[in-house]
Order: sequence, then C-alpha cells, then structure tokens
Amino acid sequence: MPAIFKMIAIFLCIFLFACGSSSSDENETPDGTTPSDDSDTATPDESVSDTDSAVEENDEDENSDADSPENDSETPGDDNDFEELQTGGIYIFSDFDESGNAKSRNILGNGGFLGFSIFSLGKKYWAVSAIHESIPAFDWDKATGKLYIFEKNKHVESLEDAAFVLNHPEKALNVGFGYTAAAPCDINGDGLDDLVVSSHLASFGNLYAAGEIVVFYGSPDGWSEETTSISRLSDNYIQKADSMSQSLACLDYDGDGFADIFAGGQNAGPELDGGGSQGMVAFFKGTAAGLSENESWVMLPEVEEKAQYFGSSMLAYDFNGDSKPDLAVSGWGLKENESSANSGGVYIYLGGTDWEGAASNKIFGEPGSQFGSGLKIIEIGSKNYLAVLATKDKNYGTVNFYDPSENFVARGRFSFPSAFAEDGNISDFDTIKISDDTDLIVVGGKNFSSGGMTYCATINNQTISEPEACKFQPASPEGGYGNSVFNNKNGEIVVGMPEYVNRF
Repeated sequence: MPAIFKMIAIFLCIFLFACGSSSSDENETPDGTTPSDDSDTATPDESVSDTDSAVEENDEDENSDADSPENDSETPGDDNDFEELQTGGIYIFSDFDESGNAKSRNILGNGGFLGFSIFSLGKKYWAVSAIHESIPAFDWDKATGKLYIFEKNKHVESLEDAAFVLNHPEKALNVGFGYTAAAPCDINGDGLDDLVVSSHLASFGNLYAAGEIVVFYGSPDGWSEETTSISRLSDNYIQKADSMSQSLACLDYDGDGFADIFAGGQNAGPELDGGGSQGMVAFFKGTAAGLSENESWVMLPEVEEKAQYFGSSMLAYDFNGDSKPDLAVSGWGLKENESSANSGGVYIYLGGTDWEGAASNKIFGEPGSQFGSGLKIIEIGSKNYLAVLATKDKNYGTVNFYDPSENFVARGRFSFPSAFAEDGNISDFDTIKISDDTDLIVVGGKNFSSGGMTYCATINNQTISEPEACKFQPASPEGGYGNSVFNNKNGEIVVGMPEYVNRF
C-alpha cells in the first residue's frame, strides 16, 4: 500500500476514537471527533468533525518570510519521482499589526499528524502533539506518538528548538499519545513540576481504546521517559472505547499538598440499562509515591442517559478568585433535564464544594448545537472569560463568552452571518491582542474551503465585528489547516495543519 494511503487509513482509524478538547492556561487542546462504538455509543447529532483525505500541495503564503511547506528541491519532470508522505505541520504567526496582518513561518513534522493538538503547559511551556509519529520517522507500523514541548519566551524555527521531546515510555503503539496534557503540577510533593499526558486510545487486555494516563515526574533536568507511571480506570469501570484521559486537569483538590488528576472520557461510565454510557470524569489521587494506579471516585452527569459525552472537555481555573481551584467539565451531548433535547453543556464545580455531588453552576446551549465541544480561558481587554465552542450552533459553529466574575453571564458570541457560504464547522479558536483596546479572535475550521481556513473578527468593548478570512493565513490553506488554533503567549498564534502531505 502506498505510504500516503496507508497513513490516511490509519488517520481514519484514529478519528473513530479521538474526541473532545480541554483547554485553559494550564491545559489547552483543540476540539476533536466522536469516538465510535456501535454497542456503546449513540450520538445525539452527527460527529463533531469528519475526516477528509489530505491534499497534496501547499501554496506559499504571499505575506510569509519563510519558505512554504512544499519541498524546495528541484522538481523532477515525472511525478512518479516523488514520494508523498503525510507530515503534518504548524504555521506560526507573529508581529501582528492593528489591521490584523502578521508575519508567518511554518514547521513540518516527521509524520504522525504534527499539529493535531496545540496547548499550554502553564506559564513556561507550550506543546504540539504528533499523535501518530513513529520511531523511526515515517515507519507507520511503529507509531508511538510524540509530544514536542517549547518554551513560551523562545523563538521557534524548527522542531529542534523543542526543550523536550517525549513519547510513550513503553513505546506503546497507536495509543493517541499526546492528545492532551496538563502541567505544571506536583503530584508527588517533591517540589518539582510533573507532566501528565493522555494516551486515550490505549488498550487494556482486550478492551480497545480504554485509555490511560501517563505521568512524567519532574527532575532537576526536566521531563524524560526515565521516571514515569501509568494509571487507568479500575475493573469497576474500565470498558472498551472509554477514551479515558481525552481531557485532563491537574490540581490539588483536597488541599493535602499533592496535586491530583481529573481525567475525562466521553464514552466512559457505568453501562446503563439498554446499553451505552453517559460519559464520566474520574479522580486520581496524588501521593508521595506518585499518582494512584486507579481512580478513587468518579463524577457523572446529573441526567442518567447515554450519549451525553460528559468529560469530553475539561479545564481547571480559579473562576471566582478565592484562590481555590475550580473545574469546568463539558459534554457536547448533555441534557439539561430528563425531557430536554441533547444540547451540550458545561458543569462548573467550585473549590470547597463536594464535586461528587451537584455542580455549582451549569450552562447549556441550544438543542443539537453540540455546546461544550471545546473550552478555553481567553483574554479580552483586561479580563479573562470562559469561552465555549458549539460546533453545530448556527450552522457553522459559535464561540460563546461567559464572565466568571458575574456568575457566568453571557458576554458575547462569535458566529458567522446567515449568508456565510462555506462548508464545515469551527474546529478550534483563540484570541490575541492587536492593540491596547482591540483583540482579535481567530477561529479555525479544518474542513472550511476543503483544505481548512481561519477566520478573524475584532473585539472592541465586547463588540464583535463580522468575521472575514484572516489576512495572515497561507494563500491556499490545506492539510486540515485550522484544526488547532493557539495563542502561545509569546505574541504569536499557532495554527495546526495535521493532515498536510509533503512531496519529497
């Protein structure tokens, strides 16, 4: 089988299980797709995103100072002289002006969908995953996944600029390593920052895609594969296709000085009468010996019905400013009550309350909107807002802003005009400041314009302009461009194009 077709086939298999996104300044990832398990999963709507075949060429960005992803070697006269390989990649945009123009540079991967997830690891680091990269590169039968970690205050020109490069400590294959991560947090109380990484497609025995959590314990030299542990659900809960750890949050829930881990799986949870699960979040306790091997207790949605996908996204943040960690958990199929439609929603648990009980606050979207497909904390003006993605709202998706300081009152919405004529839905989003009083929201859609696209709107005094194609993107985006959108806090927006195919 030619390399490119084999890789696309693998990507289709991954997308059957990849799902949800969780993001905050501590933990950010893009929205993914719906796990599929005919016996356990019934979607209230169609999946969050579909998989298209990767395209074969990339045009140079006319505003770019860097080379395009296309290989710059001489072009042989016969197309058969080329080998087409899926590399994936990212674009990094910097030096924004008040009109939304920016300089750009791009970085290609070594196979394995580089740019599938891009997220923050606290104040110092940000990371890019290549969830199917192999060792050695482009050997599709040895795909372990890799996580590239960069310092936020460093200029990045290539993957060699990564401060750390990690993969699964057991070199486990096809486990979705790096789908999301959480850091920094001190799980074992030794004063060093630990890193928690998902392997949400890991199998356990004959339970495929059950999922597991990989902890990289900190050392004076940072993180490596030398000191790690693996945790997963106990026999009481573990099932096939749980996708456990697709969302992660790290915080000291019980105040004992050891950080704990909350892990979500949108297909997890006790099987209900008639089959299927609600989705579940599990609590794993930090101790001096490291993270507990199995969960201590679990959180479930308050309506007992399958296919709510609770735990698909999650973020930890001090919403009410009381210096206690809070937790937001979404499920893009949540129901507000027994008789309501699947709308999607967000549960917010405030520090100091019993998280095994009822949530402190709840926010729901419109029926069928898949509200809660992604979560981020974003900065607009001088304030931080909870931003919630609804991928099916208003046809093409919306990003909804809520003010935590005012009991999560709605403060605006990004949406496309009714005359918008694209295909596809929003995959991910973020904001960046372009002047003292104006922020730019950037939304990506991996299926917009076939090869992907980013759209921009300005936000001034909570007024959002009508979206238009971002001025700083490549002239002809492709390869799932816009699958991930991320502000790396170094004055830059990073956009993933994980399906990009390069011709060598």
